[in-house]
Amino acid sequence: MKHHKFASGFTLAEVLITLGIIGVVAALTMPSLIVNYQKKQTVAQLKKVYSTLSQAYEMSKNENGPSEYWIDSTTAINTENVKKYVQKFWLPYFKSIQECSKSGDCNYDANAKTPSGNGNLALTGNNRYTIILSDGTLIAFVPFSWDADAETQYWGSSQRFYIDLNGAKRPNIIGKDVFILWINNDKISGNCQTNKEENINAECSKTGKCQCCSGKIIRDGWEIRDDYPW
Repeated sequence: MKHHKFASGFTLAEVLITLGIIGVVAALTMPSLIVNYQKKQTVAQLKKVYSTLSQAYEMSKNENGPSEYWIDSTTAINTENVKKYVQKFWLPYFKSIQECSKSGDCNYDANAKTPSGNGNLALTGNNRYTIILSDGTLIAFVPFSWDADAETQYWGSSQRFYIDLNGAKRPNIIGKDVFILWINNDKISGNCQTNKEENINAECSKTGKCQCCSGKIIRDGWEIRDDYPW
């Protein structure tokens, strides 16, 4: 007796339904996967520039002494004097490919914005001196403070770094690709890193200026958590 073999498989309708289900699942999960990847990439880049600055800082201290003596408060606050500070205490310890002294240099044509748009941060001009590293990271050196009420700048103990992880490329948003680091307790630290947690969370929020977001990421164990204003 002959046995007939029947081919088994999916009908066209079943294949289409399966593909439709796969498409729906992909549409639902892909945005989340992309965002998670972007967050991890951001943290990795921030950690890299943090390490680069920390290494440069230690080398500079070995040659130039404690950073508290790096500022000559008898000089005027202008781009030329900030440039001298950068060229003496920082540039020898970096692989920089470009230096920028005026607004618009390094192709940075506008201030970085907060996620809500209620604040901004200048990375070029306004007496900052900016460099671009060999990996494309932009660092603006801001070794002074300012009195907003009096609209004046003054030399102080604060030595800050405004970082844009991908240079002039968008989004140029504080807390996403733009962060602030500074020298605190003789080491490179995240901005506001030693502040109270509730203060950091209030500032690094969708309604805040997000200038403390580097401190929040470091305090959270180098992680962008669910309460982060992404």
